Order: sequence, then C-alpha cells, then structure tokens
Amino acid sequence: MRITPSDIEKQEFSVKMRGYDKEEVRNFLLFIAQELSNLLLEMNELKKKYLQAEERIKEMESREKILKETLIAAQRFSEELKANAKKEAEIMIKEAELKADQIISKAMERLREINMSINRMKAEKQNIINQIKVFALSLQELISREDEGEDRGEGSSKSKARKSSKG
Repeated sequence: MRITPSDIEKQEFSVKMRGYDKEEVRNFLLFIAQELSNLLLEMNELKKKYLQAEERIKEMESREKILKETLIAAQRFSEELKANAKKEAEIMIKEAELKADQIISKAMERLREINMSINRMKAEKQNIINQIKVFALSLQELISREDEGEDRGEGSSKSKARKSSKG
C-alpha cells in the first residue's frame, strides 16, 4: 500500500492517558506530509525529464535511420552514375561518405551525451529513492522506539507529565 501526503495529514491517533501532545503530533504529520509531497513533485519532475530524454533519443535514432537510408540511396545513385562518368561518381561518393560520416559522428556524439544525461538522471532518481527509504526507515525506527517507550511506561511524555504536575 502506498502512502500519500494526504494519508499522513488525515492520520488520527487514539488518545491515551499521558499520550503525546496532539498539536505536536499533528504538526509533525503535516511536516512529513509536506516533505513527502515535495519529494513526489521532485520525482515527477525527474520522470518528466527522463521521458523527454528518451523522446530525444528516439528522435535521434529516427534521424540516424534516415541518414542511413539517405546514405544507401546516395550509394545507389552513385553506382548508376558510374556508367556515365566513373571519375565524377567516385568523387561524389567520397564527398557523400565524408559528409555522412561527419553527420553520423555528430549524431553518435549527441546520442552519447543523451545517454550520459539519462544515466545521471537515473543516478539522481536512485539517490532520491534511497533518501526516501532512509527517511522512512528513520521514521519507522523513531516510531518503534516511541512505541517501546510507551509499552514500558517510559519516555519523555511521562517525565514531562511529572514536571508539569510539580510546576
């Protein structure tokens, strides 16, 4: 089950004698909800960027395919011209291959840049996921410690209750 910021904001706790300060718990839950909401927004932004990068890769692959098809067409055309002007056709092929190599080289370099960008985004995404996991584990451990303290009749709320009754 996935938890949403709204779930955290709406969470209610039963009231027990010498329980936690309701306002403090509510404020903390609102803080957690806001943090989770911010992280979800950030994650959605990263997903958008990732999808945009994937779209650019597809566009580059499409362009590469067109370039390859163009190269093939140029080679066929040059073979037809060989019969009429072998020397001129050879010169044209060399120029076309040079230009095609330059275009393909530029396209491959751009593809490498996009792949590096995607890898960085994936690493950032994994880092965010890890941070969320660490945050969730910390919260779980804190809640577990608080629950253990209540079960043993210990904890800061008991000492606070003693101090407030004396003062």
